[in-house]
Amino acid sequence: MRITNAQTTALMHNAMSANSAQLGKLMQQMATGQRLMLPSDDPIASVRILRVQREEASLTQYRSNIANVSSSLSVQEANLQSTSDAMLNVRDLLLWAANGSNTSEDLSAIAGELSNIEKTLLSFANVRDEEGRYLFSGTLSDTPAVTFDAATETYAITGNGKHRQAAVANGVLVEENVTALDVFGTGIPMLNELHALVKTLQDPALDANDPAVRQQIDDTLLRLDETHAGVLGAITELGGRQNTLTLLTDSNEEVSLVNQKIEGELSRLDYAGASIDLNNYQLSLQATQKTYLKIHELSLFSLL
Repeated sequence: MRITNAQTTALMHNAMSANSAQLGKLMQQMATGQRLMLPSDDPIASVRILRVQREEASLTQYRSNIANVSSSLSVQEANLQSTSDAMLNVRDLLLWAANGSNTSEDLSAIAGELSNIEKTLLSFANVRDEEGRYLFSGTLSDTPAVTFDAATETYAITGNGKHRQAAVANGVLVEENVTALDVFGTGIPMLNELHALVKTLQDPALDANDPAVRQQIDDTLLRLDETHAGVLGAITELGGRQNTLTLLTDSNEEVSLVNQKIEGELSRLDYAGASIDLNNYQLSLQATQKTYLKIHELSLFSLL
């Protein structure tokens, strides 16, 4: 078969173009440090990298959720601890009030302190986060957890007992709140009994020696201890969730490190091998160029 000069030239051009393209691609790989410039460079590795990147995106979201939940739990725990401290102060005052040597004036003074702590307990129950959401209102975060009805002089739960959840790992949900209903119970008996006792002790007609007054103090003290146990239980539960978040954070970080290693192994360029390939492509391109020049110079006239 006769090969024309045009065919020879085309073959040489194609060879040089192919070598130049490979050389350019290799130089780009070496400049970026990435082996895969296009998915077609290694389809299987590209698919695996996409899977790893999707998982890493999920881990990033989990880390964000964990940070938000941990912050919220810390605020709740701090307020419940303050609630516990306030309740212990109430207990001390109730024990003092139960002392049979108190006069009506003494009990009225104690009632004044109890009234201030009562307001403080209400403020702790209605604590809000930096976005203005009530932390202990369940899923009704735009509604106060506890409200006081001045007409009936009673407290009531105005939030609900539902718990918000956040995804913190693959298939793992963590409750991000406790509720006033969990802590104070239906009807908030402790606050209502405390308020009623304050009103009794501040009555100008109070008889300090009335057995009914002593019984009311004892009943309030009993209710206080029951509620305080619930507060301590909630604090313990929040601490347990924080420990869970810490473990999940460590686990997610380990998975992330593995993902980074896999992605690096799949996409990172082997500079030693690339340097050898670069020399080979350069030699091949130079050889093709010299061959082309030699063939291009061939002529029958040079043989005459």
